[in-house]
Amino acid sequence: MTTDLERALSKLRFDDQVLGYSLMTKDGRPFVSFSFPDELFPRVRDSISLYKSDLRLMTIDTEKGLVVLSPVDVNWILTVLYVPELQLGLAIAKTKNVLRLLEGIELPPPPDEFEDSVEGNLQVLETIAINAASTSPVTSSNGLPAEAPAPAAASPAASKAPAPIMESSPEDFAVQPSTVPKRAEAYTTALTLNSELHKEMKKSHRNFGFDVLMLVDGAISVERIADSMFQSNERVAELLMWAASKGIVNVPLSTSKVETKEVALGRFVKCPKYEGPPAKVKPEDKRIINACDGTQTTDSIAELLGVTHARVIQTVALYRKHGLKMIGRTV
Repeated sequence: MTTDLERALSKLRFDDQVLGYSLMTKDGRPFVSFSFPDELFPRVRDSISLYKSDLRLMTIDTEKGLVVLSPVDVNWILTVLYVPELQLGLAIAKTKNVLRLLEGIELPPPPDEFEDSVEGNLQVLETIAINAASTSPVTSSNGLPAEAPAPAAASPAASKAPAPIMESSPEDFAVQPSTVPKRAEAYTTALTLNSELHKEMKKSHRNFGFDVLMLVDGAISVERIADSMFQSNERVAELLMWAASKGIVNVPLSTSKVETKEVALGRFVKCPKYEGPPAKVKPEDKRIINACDGTQTTDSIAELLGVTHARVIQTVALYRKHGLKMIGRTV
């Protein structure tokens, strides 16, 4: 679901006549944004509030350019900022093209708590959708709950955990035009705009790093990513080798690295650590926040407490404003 949503939004990202866009909730909160000016959000919220349930595709002329708003479904609104010189009809046509791509994507409602405008929220959305599907009761043809099938026995090969990769230099990895990069554990953190890893990526690679990672879905090759961005294979490969060294993506190790078995291996992860006042923590969030000690990932916290990963992510996002930080470490 998230891959399809990212692919639809990428049409806006790579459109030279689009200055920014935002996927917003029905009450005007920006869930995911890309270069959309913060100063325009109040005007957009006022328009959404004014029309409420009667909101249809509409435009707003601003000093920054032409803003087009359109409901995606009952929960979501797509907002796009186009260059001032673009004709109104063309702006509407471009927006409708993206809406057609979004029609086949079933988006769940937004979580109760989230951090505004964070790209990583797309992963939260996918987690919510997966959890909702897994908890839906299965019924038989007579309308009664069906008996759940017995879980298949895991084979020894399937249960074997993959060998972790240590954070090292980009030269430890080999990326060819035919290589298909896959997302690793730090992928979501790298796309979270206020994370330290994202800041490091932007400092080293500017927006190019973010744009490449948005196209990594575990299915398309380096060559296809490069072609879609009108960039060279070498430049995309260089970025992906850097990302692999940070645990953001998985790509093959170089031959020399594979042969060096004696090197101590590790894995770069980001762990939440709460350093804010205890009084700010709501009673229902204390178990999760107490586990945010800087030594455990959000996945391990969810497993430890027996809660969904989406619940941990939402809580972490909520307390980022109250002293919660993401700590990078190698495990």
